[in-house]
Amino acid sequence: MYRLLVFALLLAPLAAPAPTAAEPHARPRDFRCLLRGKKPEGKSFYVFNRNRAKLRRAVAMSETGAIPAKGYPVGTILQVLPFEAMIKRRRGYNPEGNDWEFVKLRPTPEGKTEILQAGKGEVANAIGSCQACHVRLAHDHDLVCEFVIGAAGLGLTDQQLAAIQAADPRCKK
Repeated sequence: MYRLLVFALLLAPLAAPAPTAAEPHARPRDFRCLLRGKKPEGKSFYVFNRNRAKLRRAVAMSETGAIPAKGYPVGTILQVLPFEAMIKRRRGYNPEGNDWEFVKLRPTPEGKTEILQAGKGEVANAIGSCQACHVRLAHDHDLVCEFVIGAAGLGLTDQQLAAIQAADPRCKK
């Protein structure tokens, strides 16, 4: 009996499922001065991606509105406001949310970024779930509401939005 127990304990690690890759998650270092991103022509949001080719592709998609079925390149960050962002993740990360990770941020006066909340449909602001709103408004545009409602959909004029963006405390004055 003792040998059987030892044998079972030795084989247990082999029978255990392989650990899955950790789910991606937003990191404070992913976010910097909003105004340092690329602002597509005629749009109100800024685009970030560490990969230059993916950044160019994301900006071109944003300018033309020609969003392929698979959506924005993985790793693309879109931001309209300094305190909210969307990050495109690998296929399968969030099928209900077109594989976007939604993030609530707090830019600090010291120029850093704190992540208040990051995830899928559970991430919410004062008007509700970020994902639910994006799915409802921009399902046919890879959940990018700019193509549907623009700055006016936020209840802001272009000037008000520009002032909020320029006030990002992470930007050196």
